[in-house]
Amino acid sequence: MADFWSMVWQENSSVIVMLTALEEQNKVKCDCYWPEQAQTYGDITVSLQKVAQTGAIITRSFSLKKVHSTVQMTVEQLHYMEWPDHGVPSKTSSLVQLVEKMNKCNTPGSGPVIVHCSAGIGRTGTFIAFDILLKMARAVKKVNVHSCVLQLRKERVNMVQNKEQYAFLYDLLLETLLCGTTSVAVPDIERHLSHMTRRDPRTHMDGYEREFQALEKITELYQIYQCKEAKKTENQRKNRNSRILPGDHCRPILMSALTRHGTPGYINAVFVNSNSLDDVMVVTQLPMKETLEDFWSLVWDYNCTSVVMMHGAQDLQQIGSRFWPDKGVAHYGSFSVMANTKKSENGYRWTALSFWRENEPSDSSLDLKLWQLDSWPLNQELPQNPSDLITVIGEVEKSHQQTAGSHILVTCGDGASRSGLFCAGLILCDQIRSDGMVDVSQAVRSIRKRRCQFIPSKDQYSFCHVLAQSYLDSFETYGNFK
Repeated sequence: MADFWSMVWQENSSVIVMLTALEEQNKVKCDCYWPEQAQTYGDITVSLQKVAQTGAIITRSFSLKKVHSTVQMTVEQLHYMEWPDHGVPSKTSSLVQLVEKMNKCNTPGSGPVIVHCSAGIGRTGTFIAFDILLKMARAVKKVNVHSCVLQLRKERVNMVQNKEQYAFLYDLLLETLLCGTTSVAVPDIERHLSHMTRRDPRTHMDGYEREFQALEKITELYQIYQCKEAKKTENQRKNRNSRILPGDHCRPILMSALTRHGTPGYINAVFVNSNSLDDVMVVTQLPMKETLEDFWSLVWDYNCTSVVMMHGAQDLQQIGSRFWPDKGVAHYGSFSVMANTKKSENGYRWTALSFWRENEPSDSSLDLKLWQLDSWPLNQELPQNPSDLITVIGEVEKSHQQTAGSHILVTCGDGASRSGLFCAGLILCDQIRSDGMVDVSQAVRSIRKRRCQFIPSKDQYSFCHVLAQSYLDSFETYGNFK
């Protein structure tokens, strides 16, 4: 530790980038080399001045002073918390924020930025390469990932440690260069939305259209995933839309609905990440008569205690089968579902359901809540009132937090055109609360990696911004985010 701070002082470094947690998977990856208040390491006294956290980045400001000297220096430590050892971050936007913050904090005339993870090669090398390549792209309009990593490895062995990190560099560069920097701090939202409505006199496009077109381009890459199971002859009849199929890499399998060969059953559904949890949402199409039991198998197998239907019950007469009883008990194959209580609110309603499987112990029954969004007519592309959807999102989040290890199931007619708006809205609300920022482009990219048909139009993309604004308006003040 004394050597480390001696290096910081000697090299006159104003920024430290830390890319590891102190402990990961019960292993110590780094000792806590900074004080809670003040401590002397060798002949250097380090004092913690302030700590702030924005999303995945903890910023610590230190004052350094040599013993028997009046000379002082200030150092910012940027501690990034979302990069798993030997892996890659799940969200690109926070890493772009980290690079931008590092370059902003690196004061003119100071020495080199100090970057470390645990071994100082994998995450460290990938981060440094990203910074170099981003600057190269902006300066000379071209990048050479191979040459950059080769040069880094000449200076330190195994920089960019594995193929996954190397491929991640390409993905990261492509998203950043194609989609740009799209995150906005909460206090700047109103000004940003005003800016987004302005049309470029040259292209005649506003900001929403520019960002949406970039999304459409990058989505083409997400279509490379195979859908072998969905295209099998015996499963084709289970897909409402032959163009909206689940990729094999993110498709839930049904263990309680085995095929006649004894293999796991198929359903047209995909896992979707939230802002902070992987695979917490399951999105599926409304069930057809022949897939009703499969639908309840999905709820059973993945402990879906919250089910969100992005339609009113009246729409089911035109687009699908009713999959729960209005009252009493209904049977769907080996599953029985009972309606307990229901309540209608402005714009939405909810029903409490219990369901169980034949030949299972009585205490294994599952209680769940079903929400229906009534304020989105079938013939309209957008909900009538963003606050109704925001309210449903809040209710679902609250309910989900009370059941550990559960999933949120989201459904609409084709499993895409409406469900994506709920998923994006859930991510955006969490971004605002947890990160103090909004990044609609990142939210949509995240869900489109699992299903390309989410947020299918510029109007829905614009509405995502309206949702974020509506969520902010539900707070009396933005003070918590400033």
